Amino acid sequence: MEAIDLYNPIHRLSVERFHRLIEAGILDEGDRVELIDGEMRDMPPIGPPHGSTTDTLTMLFAPPLAGRAIIRVRGPLTLDDGTEVYPDFMVLRWRDDRYARANPTPEDVRLLIEVADSSLALDRGLKLGKYARAGIGRYWVADIPHRTLHDYRDPDRFGGRYRQLHSLSEGRISVTIEDAEIQVRIAELFPG
Repeated sequence: MEAIDLYNPIHRLSVERFHRLIEAGILDEGDRVELIDGEMRDMPPIGPPHGSTTDTLTMLFAPPLAGRAIIRVRGPLTLDDGTEVYPDFMVLRWRDDRYARANPTPEDVRLLIEVADSSLALDRGLKLGKYARAGIGRYWVADIPHRTLHDYRDPDRFGGRYRQLHSLSEGRISVTIEDAEIQVRIAELFPG
């Protein structure tokens, strides 16, 4: 049972109430806000290196996965009743409605990628724990400051961590999704 802080209570929102704030116009469509454990958190702005890495990922993954999976850039992912995040890049299982009726959930995710420039501590800390607990099987952090791709595998749902980590600063990494093998050159991910 979670202890209640009587001196500094926090009013937490559900995903449903978060959506109602958006629908009521209290939050604008362009506001960069995520809901994590019921708390609204501002997302850092996207700079040119971040945008470039995200665009590169889209160009690498979209052609081989066309008609097999859905590529989502900065779209919602509902992890639980109190958490809806907006990862930089996701490969989702194919659905004919293309998620028009409901946002994807962890079971839909084939690969989730966060592009980290100023958000590295969040992406390798709090978000990593949330993604592992949700059972996201493959999680990458494209670490722009260190020009490194961190490849997390084998989530420990109870421990909130991943059992395997491979960090690559050079060479290639291969991932197979829906019978399509995608090769990613690490140097290609990072601009300049």
